Amino acid sequence: MAFHHKVINVVAGHLNRLTGRVAVQNPTYAQDGLYTEHCAEFMASERFMNAYAAGEATGSWNGAPVHWRVYIACWLAEQSSRLNGDLIECGVNRGGIARAIVSYLDSNLKEKRFYLLDTYKGLPVTLLSERESKHLPTFETHYSDSFAAVSSTFGSFPNVVIVPGVVPYSFKEIKSEGFCFVHIDMNNARSEIAAAEFLWPKLTAGGFMLLDDYGWQINIDQRTAFNRFAQERSVSVLALPTGQGLLMKA
Repeated sequence: MAFHHKVINVVAGHLNRLTGRVAVQNPTYAQDGLYTEHCAEFMASERFMNAYAAGEATGSWNGAPVHWRVYIACWLAEQSSRLNGDLIECGVNRGGIARAIVSYLDSNLKEKRFYLLDTYKGLPVTLLSERESKHLPTFETHYSDSFAAVSSTFGSFPNVVIVPGVVPYSFKEIKSEGFCFVHIDMNNARSEIAAAEFLWPKLTAGGFMLLDDYGWQINIDQRTAFNRFAQERSVSVLALPTGQGLLMKA
């Protein structure tokens, strides 16, 4: 998710030119591609802001403000935590969202495992489509080895299970039979659909599958693939104004 910060946070200035309408003078939220005057009370929540600070401290977002995206992940994880099954994130980078979730759930996580799957070395170029290879960051140009940092961040949380490797091959290390919350953020359609195909049958009824990149214009391949994935299962992806997409298992 980190690369999006290079092209966002200028939304307010463009609204007048694109719509000819007067922009809101005092937005409640204006960052990460989202500009609104709607209620954003979570920004005043000490619990959430502490969780956000814990995630931000990992260095995952390179200083980009992504509060609403993180809030959605935390809220969904909390709702899901009341169901049977564990939590899993595919695409961790330095663990920002996962760390925020761990803080936000606190004791609600103690009976569950939280699996964190990543190469921890960035995107293997062999996984990218032609379009993705032109637009998305790869190991050589964007990511650094983050395994040691993630291991340090989550070392004091015995419920967090760090699984290095390439999805879907790393799924052989997963011991859980069911999941209540799935977060997918691997910046390429091939890996994300492979993860979804493996995890959807294991997702508990009422559980959520959150797609970090679904709504961003640059992520056409992922959006197209997940629309097809959802249609084949007689469900649909809820497009969120944060750029995320959401699937719920009935």
